Amino acid sequence: MSDVVTHNDRDEMTGGHDDEALHEPNAVNIPSIVMFLISLAGLIVIAFLLLRGLLLYFDDRKAEEAPPRSPLATGVILPPEPRLQGAPGSASSPTEDIRRFFDQEKQMLNSYGWIDRQNGVIRIPIEQAKDLIEQRGLQGAPPAATQSGAGTRR
Repeated sequence: MSDVVTHNDRDEMTGGHDDEALHEPNAVNIPSIVMFLISLAGLIVIAFLLLRGLLLYFDDRKAEEAPPRSPLATGVILPPEPRLQGAPGSASSPTEDIRRFFDQEKQMLNSYGWIDRQNGVIRIPIEQAKDLIEQRGLQGAPPAATQSGAGTRR
């Protein structure tokens, strides 16, 4: 009998191996992955508990080593004046301060009052001041230049 050699293109591409041997098996070890995740979670919890205990230990130790407060000391220690808005001991909040400031400014703009009583200088409401400037013109200001003379130089 003659030896017949069969030629297969598939054998040349695979190098004579089966297709199944060319890639990794699709088997994942699920129990090992689950065990790893459980172990990791356990280690995280243990680390958290140890660090929490260490923090509580340091807090207790600090409280024991702190000198006792003087019986003459007041309850709240405030920073020196001037205090920042919103800081402990400040009189008001920033929103109250700005509202109060605007109210004072509005009251000054809309009322009469003395600026310098000795020299006879008074304050009048702003709307009345605008009307007076419109009627009389601004005192001490140079006369208004005409349109034709505005662009000329000497």
